[in-house]
Amino acid sequence: MVIIIKKLKVSTLIIIDFLCICLGFGLFCLFHFVIDFSNDPEPVSIISSEPQTNPVQVSVTETPAAAGTEAPEQDTETEPAEPAEYAEPAEPAEPAESSEAAEPARNTSGMFGEKFADKFTDGEIIQTDDSYQSANINVTVSHYSKKGVIYNIAEIYIRDLKYFKTAFGGEGFKKHTEDLPDLAARHKAVIAISGDHYGARAKGVVVRNGVLYRNTKFEDIGILTDKGELITMPASKYDPKSLKKYGAWQVWCFGPELLDNGNVKTKFNSSVCRANPRTAIGCVEPGHYFFVVIDGRINTSKGLTMEQLSKLFYELGCKSAYNLDGGQTSGFCWNGTLLSYPYGRPVWDMIYIGEDE
Repeated sequence: MVIIIKKLKVSTLIIIDFLCICLGFGLFCLFHFVIDFSNDPEPVSIISSEPQTNPVQVSVTETPAAAGTEAPEQDTETEPAEPAEYAEPAEPAEPAESSEAAEPARNTSGMFGEKFADKFTDGEIIQTDDSYQSANINVTVSHYSKKGVIYNIAEIYIRDLKYFKTAFGGEGFKKHTEDLPDLAARHKAVIAISGDHYGARAKGVVVRNGVLYRNTKFEDIGILTDKGELITMPASKYDPKSLKKYGAWQVWCFGPELLDNGNVKTKFNSSVCRANPRTAIGCVEPGHYFFVVIDGRINTSKGLTMEQLSKLFYELGCKSAYNLDGGQTSGFCWNGTLLSYPYGRPVWDMIYIGEDE
C-alpha cells in the first residue's frame, strides 16, 4: 500500500513539473511575440512607394489560337495577278519652304509634365547661381534683405510628385539628428530645408514618401496629397482614418497653417507668433510650390511674425501654406551651398527636391 502511494506522489510531481514548463513557455511567447511594448507602430505604406504617374498605353493585339487547335485550311491556289503596266518614275517633290523651323516636341510625361512643359528641358541640366533646370525639376532662388529681415525664397516646379521628397536624419525613423548640409549632400538634394523636427515630440502625424510612421494628433497638420495638393487643418478637424482618403504622400505635424483658403490669417494656433526665424512651404497649385526660409534672432535679421509670414505667402500667390520648425532648426541648402543655417542645430528630418537617386 505504501509503495502505491509513493508512486502516485512521484507521478503527481512529474505532472506538476510539466505544467510549470508549459506555463513558462507560454508566458515567453506572449511577451516576445504577441504584446508590443513599443511606443510607435510599425511603418505602414499608405500609397505606393512613388505617386502614380500617367498610365502607360499598351497596344492590343489579337489573341493567338489556343494550343492544340488547327487553323482552317486555306486555298493556296490563286489566279496570278496581271502585270502592272510600266510607268515612268515620278519626279521627286520639292521640299516645302518654311520660314520658321519646326518647334521640337516637348516631353509631357509625369503628373504635371503637360501643365508645365515649358519649365523643363529635354534632358540637359542648366544651372546658374540662382537657378536649376532639368528634365524633371525647375527651381529659382531669390535672396532678399528688406527692413532688417534676410530671407530666401525658392520657386519650384516639378514634373512629377516623386521629386518632392523627405528624408530622416540617420536614414531611419527616430534614429538620430543630423546636420542639414550632410543630410542634403548624401541625398544629392537640389534644394533642401529643415522639416518639422518630428523626433522632438512623442505625438504628431508622420508620413514620409507615402509611408505612415505615426498617427497621433499634435497641432495643425499639413498634408501633401498624392495629387500634389497641400491641405492644412487644425488637429481638431483631423481624422486619423482619413490618410488613405487623401492618399497622403507627406504629412507634417508642426504648424500652424498660414492661409485661410488662400487668404491672409491674423489668428494662429501657435504661441510663438512674434518675430522669429521661420521655415515654411506653400502651394500655388499641384506641381508648383514655394520654400521660404527667414533668418532671425541675429543682428542682421530679426525674423518675421506669423502674420507677416502669412502675408508673404499670399503675395506669392499661394492657395495654402504651412509653417515648419523654425527657430534654431531653420536651414536652407541650395545646390550644395548652405545659404541659411545661423544656429546650426541638427535636424530630425528635411524636405527636399531632388532627381532620381
